Amino acid sequence: MLRGFEKLTDELTDDELKKVPLIIKGIGKRIGKENAVTSNIICKKMDLIGVRLRKIIHFIRVNNLLYGLCSNSKGYYVAKTMKELEDNNKSLQQRITSVMFGGTGEQTDFE
Repeated sequence: MLRGFEKLTDELTDDELKKVPLIIKGIGKRIGKENAVTSNIICKKMDLIGVRLRKIIHFIRVNNLLYGLCSNSKGYYVAKTMKELEDNNKSLQQRITSVMFGGTGEQTDFE
């Protein structure tokens, strides 16, 4: 949870937890990156905002509720091939590294 953004970054609500199986079912039908579903479509159908959908996706990932869950600029999908899964994992690793080390230089610039 981020201070000042509690309503956006708080843990999943009971209502959001009820939507998890529906989101898993919907994304689970999207096999392969060419069949990705956008966050806008999911948000409209599930009455969510983007930040809360990302929180739900995070919940699904960390609890291993949908094996092969991937995302890219086209949306969310389940990997059809091992290469899709590896490419997605590499992308996530790069994002993690960027977040972990990206802020270090910025802080020194202002000291």
